[in-house]
Amino acid sequence: MLMNRLWYFIFISVMLLSCAQSREKKDAEDGDQEQAEQKQESSSQESNEIESSTLIAEGEAVPDFSFTTTRGRQYSMEGLEGKVVLLNFFATWCPTCMKEMPALQEQVWSKYKDRDDFILVSIGREQGMQKMKDFKAEKGYGFHFAPDTGRVIYSMFAEKYIPRNVVVNEQGAIVYQGTGYDEQEFASMLQLIERELAD
Repeated sequence: MLMNRLWYFIFISVMLLSCAQSREKKDAEDGDQEQAEQKQESSSQESNEIESSTLIAEGEAVPDFSFTTTRGRQYSMEGLEGKVVLLNFFATWCPTCMKEMPALQEQVWSKYKDRDDFILVSIGREQGMQKMKDFKAEKGYGFHFAPDTGRVIYSMFAEKYIPRNVVVNEQGAIVYQGTGYDEQEFASMLQLIERELAD
């Protein structure tokens, strides 16, 4: 009789423990799913915000504007027709921009710096000429930098979000726009530049 009670007690304990573990597992799975849904919703919301803040679409002609580089050279988008142009909008205080800069140097500039049909310029949103000169000298980057003190150039493309990359083809049309820095997305942009230069 005592043995039966003992087995009954053990059986009930095991069942209760099993139920508790099963519930914990379900709660954890529900939490993971909820977290994934929130992340997806947040990502979707950010994508919508980026899209609504972008003022010019792929396929449109790039606005005509001029910029002066830290080397004192002046360029206009009209004058750059016949070249593939990568415009990189950034700011020195932007951590994501700083993460992207070495990739621009190593994967873009190092590869295409000797080509006459390509130009890369990083445009400092709300950054003055001296700030651009100091930043370039400090970091040792070889590509062009230009200031955009009052967001004059940036505001032709977007209202917010940096870093922002814009690729313009030889005919002066925008063929790519991207924000933030993601290695996979950056690789896609590089492939597009390669295709544009191969045509």
